Amino acid sequence: MRSCMRQIKRLMQALDERITHLGARFEGKMIRFYPSLVGPVFFLLVGVAGFLVMPSQVRIQENQATTARTFPSLMLGIIVAGAIILLLQEVVKLVRKQPLQVIQLELLTEIKAVVILGLLVLYAVLMPVLGFIVTSILFGLGMLLFFRIKKYGYYLIVAIAALTIGLLFRMVLNVRLP
Repeated sequence: MRSCMRQIKRLMQALDERITHLGARFEGKMIRFYPSLVGPVFFLLVGVAGFLVMPSQVRIQENQATTARTFPSLMLGIIVAGAIILLLQEVVKLVRKQPLQVIQLELLTEIKAVVILGLLVLYAVLMPVLGFIVTSILFGLGMLLFFRIKKYGYYLIVAIAALTIGLLFRMVLNVRLP
């Protein structure tokens, strides 16, 4: 038991040193972000992707005026049209040499946000494979490690909470979680 705790402590120290090294490397670095260009491009891509994916995802019955694709197609059309209008407005500003809105973002903060998003995606992917309890324990412990929490009691609290919630849903509420 003690050797296991020593290994965990060494692993946490190595992880802490790595995070400190990466943090020092990216600290103070800024990136320029043009929200008035990035937003419309993003929604244009999402809208086009929606149109491309819809035929394989939404089945329709022939000879009907309104189908299961009518409302989604209308919404995607509005998204694409709005994105094109916003994009054209920004292109006109560029042609007229008018300034675009620029936001300075701290790179380290954005990297942390992407890591958290990655952990959430990993949580969603692992949920059907490992189940709610195991995945929630791993996610909770991963988040505590990411935020460099050193008090071991918090790790125990997270594990017990995930186990309790999972068992409560399964045994008391008769709700089967993945």
